Amino acid sequence: MAIQFPTSIDPPAWPFDCEYEDNSIITKFEDGSQQSRRKFTRSRRKWTLKWNHIPREQYLTLMNFISQTVSFSARSFNWTNTDSVDDRGGAEVVEVRITRVGKWTNEALHYWSGTIELTEV
Repeated sequence: MAIQFPTSIDPPAWPFDCEYEDNSIITKFEDGSQQSRRKFTRSRRKWTLKWNHIPREQYLTLMNFISQTVSFSARSFNWTNTDSVDDRGGAEVVEVRITRVGKWTNEALHYWSGTIELTEV
């Protein structure tokens, strides 16, 4: 059974970043010309998600998910892209893994802020 991102955690703050992996190689020649080709068969997306002032309970749930359930980047999981949710209940579900856990700060009593990076599998 596929692992799901915890639904008890509030969606990340807006805006969040998404970038596409460059899947090309360019070779430059002495005469200044270039030759290019695909390096990979597909380009994976990478999201940087940020949470501002999530309650301590949600922070602990997220950190437990990261460190115990998926063991940082060791296991992939399904994440619902919150930008894709529409009024009809449709949403893009992407298989991702955590490729970076940023610094988390306890900015107010029982409230945490920080980032994680997800990369498409």
